[in-house]
Parts: sequence; structure tokens; C-alpha cells
Amino acid sequence: MHSRKVRLDGSAFHGLEKVRDRSLGWRGILYGVVLGASFALPATPAAAGSPPGPITLSMSCTGPGPNGSVAAGQTDSCGVDLTGGTLLAGSFIRLSSPSPAATSFTCSPPMQGAQGCTFSVNSTLTYHGFIGWETIQFAPDGPTQGGGASLTQTAQACNPVCNYVPLRIDGPGSVVGTPYRPRYMPAAPFAYMVCTGPNPDGTVSETQVDTCLIYTAGFGGPYINGDTLTVARRAPTDATVTACGDSPSTDTGAVPVGDRMTSCAYRFSTPASISAPGVFVGTELLSIPSTVVPGAAIVQDVTFCPAPQPAGQIASCSTLPIAITGAGATVIDEIPPTFTSMPPDMTVDATGPADTIVQYPDPTATDNAPGAVSISCTPASGSMFAVGTTAVVCTATDVSGNSATASFNVTAQNTFDSLCRVTQAEASNEGVAHSLCVKLQGAADAVAAGDPAAADGKLGAYINEVEAQSDKSLTSQQAQDLAGLAQLLMP
Repeated sequence: MHSRKVRLDGSAFHGLEKVRDRSLGWRGILYGVVLGASFALPATPAAAGSPPGPITLSMSCTGPGPNGSVAAGQTDSCGVDLTGGTLLAGSFIRLSSPSPAATSFTCSPPMQGAQGCTFSVNSTLTYHGFIGWETIQFAPDGPTQGGGASLTQTAQACNPVCNYVPLRIDGPGSVVGTPYRPRYMPAAPFAYMVCTGPNPDGTVSETQVDTCLIYTAGFGGPYINGDTLTVARRAPTDATVTACGDSPSTDTGAVPVGDRMTSCAYRFSTPASISAPGVFVGTELLSIPSTVVPGAAIVQDVTFCPAPQPAGQIASCSTLPIAITGAGATVIDEIPPTFTSMPPDMTVDATGPADTIVQYPDPTATDNAPGAVSISCTPASGSMFAVGTTAVVCTATDVSGNSATASFNVTAQNTFDSLCRVTQAEASNEGVAHSLCVKLQGAADAVAAGDPAAADGKLGAYINEVEAQSDKSLTSQQAQDLAGLAQLLMP
């Protein structure tokens, strides 16, 4: 062992007169600082034909990623340096194949071996010195590429017998990160919906709930665990989602029935990927309010968001309209109006055999959809009713043509008492009215006594007096109607 002064004239470090372009870095700075002072270094040169003395090597690697990082499928650039001991001119350094696996590697200066880079030492290097560059193209995939695998290689110093020497690997590219493998994502249109309402023909009307089933469209890559599909209502704007149901492949987050929402989110929770079309994703219940105009289409969007991706991979969500089919894809008003009020059954005194005018209150009705409800009744209020009971039928019709009917009875009664009341109301002479009612009372008593002949006689007398009062205390029409009613009372 002997010592010597280290100088910058290259006598001790012949071959390092030129500053290296790419590997100066901190080693070059340190090298300059160290060489700027005089100190003694121990060195053990190797004898000719024997391995170099005890040496150490380092390799500093930088990749193309953020802060010099590297991932599988990318290229690492590594500078190889002597960091201890002496390499004699004529010796060479041999590196093994890198791990993780590489698809290729190149050496500079070029002297590539079958399994790794080999670098010739043209000038003796002592303690510090640049040896060469190794460029590694890592394989895009592989079992060692999980979430970060350290780069490993072994080094041998040969002169010409080879001995393994320590190799320290550092720098931001010394760990190979998660492979950058762009995922084959599901493609638009992502999914489709089939909606069915509660009407017999599968349509949905205002105030009802539409049941929509979501299925995968099967385009692009498969859905994987963690992917989400969100279906959001766009129209009708006042429709609300009341429940979301999951499937064997998804989880909706247990949204309970009754909540008022505008969307359902389905997270794929199966470990198996799903790529086929028509795979059931989940259920959406959409409540259609009474404010929705008949004929309005159900319009919804679907948003696909991929599962969290490895570092360095961009994953963004995509939104587009979702195709909706089925009878419930459009709001069809098939619900008839509902009557809210109807006149009660009515009994009135007949004023004539077939011309009793009856007025009754207007019925009312409401509908499940916007728009006026028209109501018509037959016979109409103010019509002439015949003696007896007549059914008045009312029809309520909405703007979609749906109709509902309801009815009530109008009875135009003709009895001895009712005819007396009508006679009193129509005769302008109270004495005449009294005389006519006496005859009617006599007829009623005769009928009660089972004497039809006497009843006919009394009614005949009533008719004769009524006809005599035509255009006097009675109008001719009144006289005709009263006589007609009396005729109907004859046994």
C-alpha cells in the first residue's frame, strides 16, 4: 500500500480530462471539489493479468416520468460510474440483464454483450470515473411490474478474469413504477334503458311511476370492479327518481324507496369483468307528476366513470344521452278524469206530461294531467223531462280524449198532491185553484177507497174546469199540460 498526491493534471486520473456531458451531476461537482484539494488516497492497482483492485460502482438512473421517474413500458437512462478502487486500462465492466424485464437495452460507448452491457476501460481510472451509459427499455407488462419494482443488476470487473463487484443503483429511475397500460375502456353508448309503466299496455301516465331497467350496451372494453354508471333524469324536469335498485353485478349504495332524487349511480362490484351486451345493471323508478304534458318523452343521460387508475394514467368520465325504449319511454295519458262532484238524485213536480223543465247544478271533475276537463250531461240542465224517472248521464273528457261517466236520476212526479201544487202555482185565480184542488182531493179519496169510477168522475170534472179556464186564469199551454197530467192519474 502506498500514497500519492491527487492532482488535476490527470496523472492520477488519466482519461477524465473531459467533463462528461450527461453524468456530471452531483458526482461531477463532488469530483471537482475533491480534486480541488490535495489529499492522499489509498489505491491498490491490479497487477497485469489479475483482476482490478477492490472497486465499487454506482449507476444513477433517470426516466421520462415526473421528477425523472420511470414505469414499465418506458425507457430508463443510467450513467455507470466508478466510485471506489482502480480500474486499469484494458479492463472492462460487464453488467447483467436488468430486472424488471427489459425488451431491449443499449450501451454507450457501444459494446453490447449478449446478456447486458459491457464497457471497456481505455484509460486507468482510480476512485472516480465515468464508465458509460446504459439505456433500458422496460417491458410493458410482467409479474414484477406491480406497484414499484427496484431496478437490479449485477456487475463484474474483468482483467481478463472476472470478479463480481458491488453496484449501487440510485436516482429517480431506480424504481420501475406501475406499468402505463392504457386500459381498453367501455365505449359509448355504454348502456340502454327499457321503461315500462303500470298501464295495461305498459305505458306510463301522469301521477304514475315508470320502471326503467338499465342494461350494458356491450361496446368497447369490459366493465371492471369499481367502474360506475350514473343515470340522471333530464326530462321531464319535474319527474323525480324515487328508488334505485342494484343487480348481481352492481351496488347502488342502498338508496331507499321514497327518497326524491334525480339520478341513480351503479357501481360494478363483481370481480369478473363484464363485456357482453344486455347484462342487467339495475333498476330506476321514475315518478311522473301531474304537471307533465301528455306526450312528453323520458330523457336521461348516462355517465361512465372508470375505476381508479394507476398513477400516470388518465381516467375521465364521459356523459351522453342514453337510449330509452319500451312502452314507458313516453308519457301517455291513459287515465280518465275523476268526478269530484255530481248532483244528487232529484225529484220535482211534473208541470206537464213530457215538458217539465229541470235545472240542476253543474258537475265538476279533475284530471291527472294538465289541461281543461270538459263535462257534458244528457239530458242537459234546463231540458224538458217526461213524467217518471230519467237518468242523467254526464261525461268528463280530458285533453287526451280519456273520458269518465257518472249519472244521477231526475224524477218528474205526478201525484194528486203534486198536481194540486202545480195547479196552485199556475192558476192566477185563487178561487179557481182552490176549486180544482178540491176535485183532485176527491179523486184521491176515491182511489184510496177503491172506487175508480168515482175517481174518474172527479178527474173528469177537474179536466173540464181546467179547459174552461184556458186563456183565463190559465194559459192555453198550462191548461193543456194540467189536463194531460190529470189524464195520467186516471185509474
